[in-house]
Amino acid sequence: MRAMSQGNQEPALLAKISEVASILRDEGWHFNQHLVKQFRGWDKANTQDLPDMTTLPSEHLLFFKSIAQTLNWLQQLPIADESKGAEEAGSPGAVKRPRRLLAVIAGLETWSKIQLPAVGPRGVLDLEEVQRLALSACGRARWTALAPLKMYAIYKSSEGVLLPTPREIFPPMGSAVSRGVARLFGFALGESDNDYTISRDLHLKLADLAQTTIYNINSGLYRLGGGS
Repeated sequence: MRAMSQGNQEPALLAKISEVASILRDEGWHFNQHLVKQFRGWDKANTQDLPDMTTLPSEHLLFFKSIAQTLNWLQQLPIADESKGAEEAGSPGAVKRPRRLLAVIAGLETWSKIQLPAVGPRGVLDLEEVQRLALSACGRARWTALAPLKMYAIYKSSEGVLLPTPREIFPPMGSAVSRGVARLFGFALGESDNDYTISRDLHLKLADLAQTTIYNINSGLYRLGGGS
């Protein structure tokens, strides 16, 4: 009788989890529209005046803008994030560098090593292939490798382009997303390969329940974790 009672609770539990997923979806969708609005501001820059820009495939240029935009997010972190153990350790008298500067440098180093793949027959970049190249080049700087994929994907979606996100894609998992996961599920995730896999599985489950993308869930968790 006890087993039957527990089984009868499953639909109610799934309904509650689906409700949570839907709240994250809605919050994340609105935040992503804000990101897209910011991103469109890059169109005001006249890239045609830059040398060799006219020879770049348009999708490559768009992805480079995604890299620039997401590295710019690091400059918007609260000062408190910079002060918590965020200075480079060194000998007395060494120059102290804030973590956000090191993250920007790490991101630039990652993407300078990568030659973006050719645009596929659907006219868009293969996100899984770009992720493979980025993770191979980034070492431990996963956030700066994964965030541009998110920006590219949500922008293309806002333009009405059908760009299915492969289930192998890892959503970016900065400190705010980690805090959101901890608030919701009660455990913290770090930077290990295993933690990133757990994070992706959680995102996929919530996205499936809410019938949305992992990037809406990702931004929903970011907001839940105090991101602004």
